[in-house]
Amino acid sequence: MVVLTDFQQDVISELFNIGMGSAAASLSQMVGETVTLSVPSVEYIAQEEAVQRIQNIVGSQKVTGVKESFKGSFWGDALLIFPESRSRELVRALLKDDELPLETITEMEQEALTEVGNIILNACLGSLANIFKQNLIYGLPQYTQGDCEELLASGTEKKSDEGLLLLHMDFILQQTNLNGYLTLLMNVESVKALSEQIDLYLEEMA
Repeated sequence: MVVLTDFQQDVISELFNIGMGSAAASLSQMVGETVTLSVPSVEYIAQEEAVQRIQNIVGSQKVTGVKESFKGSFWGDALLIFPESRSRELVRALLKDDELPLETITEMEQEALTEVGNIILNACLGSLANIFKQNLIYGLPQYTQGDCEELLASGTEKKSDEGLLLLHMDFILQQTNLNGYLTLLMNVESVKALSEQIDLYLEEMA
């Protein structure tokens, strides 16, 4: 399995962090609260390990997510994953409705979460594309819900014996603490391409 160096992982974390300021501002406007996004931690690990790690922290196998495909000089699927129960609290904040039942997610609520996912995913991927001076083509964001392992295994050209990039960031609202997980499902060739882009970027900055 291709493994990014610790230094390359740190670089990716810093590059993603550049795009987080605009994402936090947009999300704050949507929910009417101050929103802070922590600096993301990045690592390239085996799919099985990623599934177990997310399930341990989330405390459940069931998650809610937004998936968006991307392609260009590097490619794959981006997934923004929330704990299923906590995502409903975010919906309450988005729709500004404290009386909203937490038991069900309606189509309107799915659209609200999808919009949040679209903002965060595009901010992250867009920051990489801009810094690397590359064009990325994005697919339409799709709401998804179910077993964490199934979601992580559903990526484009994804094989179970390959790894994935796991990015963890905390979404902190004034009234709601919410952990979100941004995961990039990329096959070996795509990660190699991303690694090359990182090295080219560092050469230009030297």
